[in-house]
Amino acid sequence: MSPSSIVFYRTRTSANVERLPLEAAYASEWWRPALFRIAPRGLPLVPFAVWWLMHVFRIFTNRGYSMLLIRRNREVVHRSVVFPKYFRFPFMADEDLQIGDVWTSENHRGKGLAGFALREILRRDPQQRRTYWYISEAANFPSIRMAEKAGFEKVGEGARTSRCGLRLLGAFVLRQGPAGKREQQTAW
Repeated sequence: MSPSSIVFYRTRTSANVERLPLEAAYASEWWRPALFRIAPRGLPLVPFAVWWLMHVFRIFTNRGYSMLLIRRNREVVHRSVVFPKYFRFPFMADEDLQIGDVWTSENHRGKGLAGFALREILRRDPQQRRTYWYISEAANFPSIRMAEKAGFEKVGEGARTSRCGLRLLGAFVLRQGPAGKREQQTAW
């Protein structure tokens, strides 16, 4: 496995996702886009305006685009973005969601915020049996450990491709399942 390899994890939501405690100094917020709500307060317009446009113009295959934010004193210290399927995630089914663009402020890392956010996203899903995906660079062991602790199971490996020389236009391609078998581009 090369250092730039990508690992693919998935899970299904259920009503019994355990809620983790969040330190009293922090507050979580579920954000959803609206006509005049392009980005959460405290976050820049880029790249969130692009994702908002994808939501508004229905480039995403479902209406699940949202974010779980964690704030401390009104400052965003963590975000986990929930993405529906689009051209970058061809391995997903139309109703699936992918948790990505996970970020925690350097001063707040190691406090379990990302793990809390992952579980909270699964716990809050109104459909309660939807498939969620989580992808990570294979060398990002803390990210992988967090996903596994939240109940995600590894389903394969793959790569991030580029299109026209731009990674931004590329896709995440699931190439091999856990037993080394070629994975099909469909959901389970």
